[in-house]
Amino acid sequence: MAQETEHFTGPIPAQGEFCWTEIACTDLAACKSFYENVFGWQVSDAKSDEGFPYLEFSSSGVAEPDGGMYGLDPKFFGGHAPPPHIAIYVAVDDVDSAAEQAVKLGGSIMRPPTDIQGVGRMCVISDPAGAPVSLVTLIHHS
Repeated sequence: MAQETEHFTGPIPAQGEFCWTEIACTDLAACKSFYENVFGWQVSDAKSDEGFPYLEFSSSGVAEPDGGMYGLDPKFFGGHAPPPHIAIYVAVDDVDSAAEQAVKLGGSIMRPPTDIQGVGRMCVISDPAGAPVSLVTLIHHS
């Protein structure tokens, strides 16, 4: 598809494609330096509608970012931040339907479908073995 989101200039990924990686850490400056120096990523500030520092990076070296990084500040997680982690996002045509299907097939919903302003709708599910994966339906702009 050649449609775009407000934040992404590339084509919308197809159903089932990996489309974004997110690194959640407790020390954003240290992690930024780590990933820049270990992998050579160019990490830059990004606009965050949620009000916390959010960085974006491109692991492929192209200008379009393919991932983001943020600090796990407990105030943004109801006082209890999750542990540091890396989240992999898979594009789906309909987050709500995909989450329902995951439950029917033995998975569970870890974070219910939620709208992300200017991006789309996302949720976090786990497979039957408990491994988490994030799902996203990106906003289609014509």
